[in-house]
Amino acid sequence: MIHDDDYRSYLIDRSDDSPGYRFGRTHGKRVRVQARSALRRVNGYLKNIIEAIANAMLRRMERELELRGIHFDRPSKNWVARHPGRTSVGKH
Repeated sequence: MIHDDDYRSYLIDRSDDSPGYRFGRTHGKRVRVQARSALRRVNGYLKNIIEAIANAMLRRMERELELRGIHFDRPSKNWVARHPGRTSVGKH
């Protein structure tokens, strides 16, 4: 019986945020999970932005090359120069 009273007073006296208490540290786990989730969202957002920028740059380079008489033949995956007999865009 004395042991039960000692244990009860131990439970009452200890504070919830005491450093020795390890069980039920869900708050710290929740914060880590939320931080990981936020990091994933930021990484996904940055990945999408970088991909959009790269695609825009590629489209611009293709347009520039086409203006100079070189185009990308998608079925053969080759860059092809315009035939010498053709005139360039805007010139007659």
